[in-house]
Amino acid sequence: MSALNHLIRQIYEQAKSGYWDSMMSQWMQEPLLGRLCSLYQAPSSGWTFLHQAAYFGREAACIELIRLGSSAAKQSAKGKSAVEVAREHGYSELALLLDRSILEDRSLWSVPSDPALLPSSNLYEEANERRASTLMLVAYAGGVVHIPNAARYYADSFGRPLIGWHGTFDPPCAMDGESMLRM
Repeated sequence: MSALNHLIRQIYEQAKSGYWDSMMSQWMQEPLLGRLCSLYQAPSSGWTFLHQAAYFGREAACIELIRLGSSAAKQSAKGKSAVEVAREHGYSELALLLDRSILEDRSLWSVPSDPALLPSSNLYEEANERRASTLMLVAYAGGVVHIPNAARYYADSFGRPLIGWHGTFDPPCAMDGESMLRM
């Protein structure tokens, strides 16, 4: 096992113990580590960090994991999604939030498997204007959209950049070139 895989497994053990504040602080300092954790799936159980956050009812952790690339649709070895885990443990509002985050797996906005890329979204009705604090590499349609440092873009309520047809982001546009935003 590589040192990086060992580190991610150690962090996953922290997640299983409920140490979310320290993990999220570490992810803010090391964004690539956060993205790697967001894509991790335990080999034996199939649980992800998002499953663990849902188990503990940690809404902020769930939102951050989705922003980094976790999929609420990913199923465990027993066929349970993070949505179902939240619901089973009495976090019905969290389950609704997680359910709303799910984008079709085969859509242009599907969750990237590359940890260097951020996920994109098409939840245009949730548009919030933002400014990129660094260069953002965002997955879209099997390619990469570059959002330059200091550029304006729009994000959904999970913080995922809204990307329109042909990789447009300021604003995301439809195929006819018209903005998809209803502001």
